[in-house]
Amino acid sequence: MTRNTYPFIRFWICAMAFLLNSTCDTPPPGCPHCSDDLKLPSILPEEVPFRVLQVKWNALNGAPSIDDPSLLCEETFGEVLLNRHLRAGLCNWTQCKILLGPVIGSTAHFGLFDDPDLSAGAAGDVVVNNTALTPELEELAILCDNHWNMQPTGVTGLAVRSFVNADGTDSPINGIAFANSGTRPFFAIGDLEFFPNALGDVHRNTERVLAHELGHVLGLCHANGDDGVACNSGFLDFNDFGNLMSGAGSSASSRTLEVEQCDIARTRYAHLFFPLADMQNRIVSLLDERGERFAAADKSVDLYKTMVFNRLSEAGELIFLIGTNGLFTERKNDYWVLLDLDNNVQTGLHGEGIVPGSDQQGVDLALQVEVGDSGKRSKSTLYTAGSSAFRPQSLAPGLLTTTLVSSDLYTSSAEGCQRVPVFQEIEINLSREALMRFSDTRQVDLSFANGLKLQTISIGTALNGEKVMDKSPGRPRAIFLQ
Repeated sequence: MTRNTYPFIRFWICAMAFLLNSTCDTPPPGCPHCSDDLKLPSILPEEVPFRVLQVKWNALNGAPSIDDPSLLCEETFGEVLLNRHLRAGLCNWTQCKILLGPVIGSTAHFGLFDDPDLSAGAAGDVVVNNTALTPELEELAILCDNHWNMQPTGVTGLAVRSFVNADGTDSPINGIAFANSGTRPFFAIGDLEFFPNALGDVHRNTERVLAHELGHVLGLCHANGDDGVACNSGFLDFNDFGNLMSGAGSSASSRTLEVEQCDIARTRYAHLFFPLADMQNRIVSLLDERGERFAAADKSVDLYKTMVFNRLSEAGELIFLIGTNGLFTERKNDYWVLLDLDNNVQTGLHGEGIVPGSDQQGVDLALQVEVGDSGKRSKSTLYTAGSSAFRPQSLAPGLLTTTLVSSDLYTSSAEGCQRVPVFQEIEINLSREALMRFSDTRQVDLSFANGLKLQTISIGTALNGEKVMDKSPGRPRAIFLQ
C-alpha cells in the first residue's frame, strides 16, 4: 500500500498514478492489494470533471489492524483507514471520475470507539442481518455521524473486527452499507485480511469490498438482481458477476462499472461530494495521457498523468505533479512543462524551439527538470519566450522548486513489513512572483480567465540506447482555474 507522508498532496499523487506491481502474488493475511490490472481508466467523456467524496472514517477497538497498525505496515490506525479507501478509489472509482479524498480541516481526526455491545462475538464484532439495520449498527451510525457533525459533506465509514449473527456465529457478510440510515450515508467493513472464509479471494481484496459498499452509499443496488438491504433505488440488472456492484456470487475480480452506474453514483446524492468551487481552488485539472508505451526498464519516461493545483491564493504558487509509470534510472531524463499562459497562439513561441518534437504553439514559459543518478540528482530551469528564441532565466531561491517523490509499496508477511519503491513523481512549484516577473503581464491575466494551455513532455534514452519521448496529455490542452 502507498505511504502517504503529507495526506493532501500525497493523496493527489496517489490519485495520479497507480501501484504497478506487488510482491504479494498470493497475499498472506495483512497484505491487501488491488487485484488484476490496476488501471481502470475513466469510462466517462473527457469533459466530465472529477468529483471528490470524502470518507469520514471511524473504527472499533478490537479489530486487528486498528489495535496493531503495524500488521499492515502502518504507524497509526488512521493510516490504515486512509490507505484502504485510497486503494478502493484508485482501483475502482476512477472509472466514474470519483476520487475518494482525505478529510480536510480542523476536525480531521478519526473516531475510535469501544464496542457498544459485547453480548455477541468478540470485542469489535458487529451484529448484522441482510434485511434491516440492527440496533448495534444504528447506535454506531449515530456515533459516527455525531463525531463528524462539523463536516457536512462525505460519507461515514466504520472499520470493525468482523460481522456476526445475533447468536454470535460468523456472518457471511463482509461489509454492509445504508444510503438511508437516519444519518448521513454510512457503511461498515470488517478486517477482512485477518478472517478469511470460503470466499478467500474476496477477503484478500479489502479495497474491492470497500469500493462495493461505497457504491451502495452512493445509491447503487446490486447489479445482478440481488438488491439486498442497501438498495434504495436505481436497480440496474446487468446479470454480470464481473461488475463491481454484483451481489451474491461476486468475486475479487468483480471491479468494472457501467456508465449508467456512474451517472447515478455522481448525481443521486450530489450534496455529499466536496463542493466543486472548493475543489477547484485546490486542484485545477487532471490530464490523463492513458496507455503505456515503454519497456519496464524505461517506464520513468512513460508519463501517466499531469496534475495542476491552483494554490496562488493560498500559498502563492502553482503546483505541477508529473506522474511517471516507473522508477528513475541512472540514465538522464528531461521532463518539460510547456505553458501557454494566455491560451493565445499569437503570443509566445512554438514549443519546437525548446523541445524537439513538441507541437504546441504559443508557449510563454517552459519548465525543465533534468533527473539523473536514479533520482538522486535534479536540476530545474525556467525558460521564457523572447522575440525569436527561448531564454533561460537566473532564478532567486524559492521562485521555482522541484521535489522528486517516491511512492512505495508496503507489504506485510511473517517476515515483517517490506518496502518496495514502485513509481516516482516530480513535483514542481512555480511561484506567483516568478509568473509575474517572467511572463508578459500585459498579455497574461494570472486568474487565467482565457484558460491555461499546457503539455508535459518527457525525453530520455532507453536501455537499448534509443531516444524515447512521451507526452501528457497527447495534445496540448487548456484548463481553467475558475
